[in-house]
Amino acid sequence: MKVDIKEVAKRSGYSIATVSRVYSNVEMVKSSTKQKILKIADELNYIPNPIARSLSKQSTDTIGVILPDLFGEFFMDIIHGIDEEAYKQNRFVIVSSSHSKRNFLETLVEFMGSGRVDGVILMASQIDEMVTKIIKKSKRPIVFINAGDELKNIVNFKINNYEGAFGIVEHLILAHKYKKIGLIKGPDDNYDAIERTKGYYKALTQYEQIINEDLILPGDFLVEGGYNSFKKIIKRKQKPDAIFIANDMMAIGAYQAAEEMGIDIPGEVAIVGFDDIYLSQFLIPRLTTVHVPISDLGSRAVNYLLSIMQSKSSKPYVEILPTTLVIGESCGCKKENYN
Repeated sequence: MKVDIKEVAKRSGYSIATVSRVYSNVEMVKSSTKQKILKIADELNYIPNPIARSLSKQSTDTIGVILPDLFGEFFMDIIHGIDEEAYKQNRFVIVSSSHSKRNFLETLVEFMGSGRVDGVILMASQIDEMVTKIIKKSKRPIVFINAGDELKNIVNFKINNYEGAFGIVEHLILAHKYKKIGLIKGPDDNYDAIERTKGYYKALTQYEQIINEDLILPGDFLVEGGYNSFKKIIKRKQKPDAIFIANDMMAIGAYQAAEEMGIDIPGEVAIVGFDDIYLSQFLIPRLTTVHVPISDLGSRAVNYLLSIMQSKSSKPYVEILPTTLVIGESCGCKKENYN
């Protein structure tokens, strides 16, 4: 038999209103009272009715999340961070993937204009004028993840892609003296990819390395893109001695291509990646990459969104999360040097 709020109130000795306030995260409930009610509720296996709660509070307790894709470890880690933090705060999450511009706009209009969510977390590779207009007209708070610099006066949590890329290319130059460092880029309209490309160019320029445009190939952040681009770059007249691959998924594709072609990593060509996804640690040799606090992006975005919703006011805020270098053997380092 399903336990209702009346039973929790009766067993705990508090009113229905007090129990309701506990599950509505209202500040006026004492901590000791809240803990007692939650303990009784847990013993009774009480599950709050989200519809009744939202009607009484005129809110949904739901966060809308729009991501460019739901495939791949990067996006799964972001969703994990969002969902885990939302759960701690007794909130629900609706996640949507913007596979196309039309789909993205429809989802954004639905989230921002309907009463289905109380706030939105948005990650988009490119924000155009139409999207900006929708955002400005909406009364619902919005927090961005990895938004580009074209949007001003927003709340934005992003990764320091530029410094991460600079640091890993710098490692190839200083630690290993590579002279012909190639690049497999991400999508041209993707902010992360653009910043990582900038970091690559800056490192080569700062250390007076030759920039060979013939060793800079397009990519798509997918395994197949890394596979195809590696096969092309390795056949160039001036073959690279090292390649910075703009994300780990493409690096996995490059490993597959190298194995098929009988090319030794790092003996014939060194490879480094970016993101430090879970799978990267199982590549042989271990992939040298850039660690990105992906899950933290999601959890920090949720916390800040909830603070905006509670205060009912929002000020521009940008937080840039740092990256760290993860040394493996794919760059030419010896295992004993990084354990």
